Amino acid sequence: HPRTPPVAPRRSPTPPSPPLQTIRFLKSCRLEVGMKNNVKWELNNEIVARHFLKNLRVFVPPHALKLPEEPITRWGEYWCDVTVSEWPFGVPP
Repeated sequence: HPRTPPVAPRRSPTPPSPPLQTIRFLKSCRLEVGMKNNVKWELNNEIVARHFLKNLRVFVPPHALKLPEEPITRWGEYWCDVTVSEWPFGVPP
């Protein structure tokens, strides 16, 4: 039997487009992070990343999150930026 030579994977001439489905999904989400009111706390990237996975079932590495400059130490509504394949956009946590 003649052997077929291996075929190199076809490469796209342009870089892949951003994962629009993920971006659309995250833009439609509202992430709630439950923090206790009887202890002192400060929201950080690791806590927000855990809640993305726990509440929305989306893995977001902590380094892909950008929280506001001022520390988040009280209840309220805040925005965070999420970078998806190098495309940053805002998501309200």
